[in-house]
Amino acid sequence: MTIVVMGHIRTEAGEAAKLRDLLVAHMAATNAEEGCELYAFSYDVGDPDLIRISERWASAEALAAHSVADHQKAFGRSLRDYRIGEISVKAWDGAFWRTLIGE
Repeated sequence: MTIVVMGHIRTEAGEAAKLRDLLVAHMAATNAEEGCELYAFSYDVGDPDLIRISERWASAEALAAHSVADHQKAFGRSLRDYRIGEISVKAWDGAFWRTLIGE
């Protein structure tokens, strides 16, 4: 069963850009995990202080392993070095339905 995770990190004004190197490194480490099909952070084009989180996991077990991975724990600790206003991350179980645009 595919697990889809969506979320966001809202920072205080001007703080989001400072997270870039941390986010890039964490994406690389997570995308290398077994069962990770997609792990991405993106800056919201309408709000420079909002970072979007997109994830897709092959199984609930793969997501559970990610949550206890050393690099995930270190990432959580590293976020304490920044002025974060809010973090929200939610997971859904689901299956591919159809292609809406493109191939």
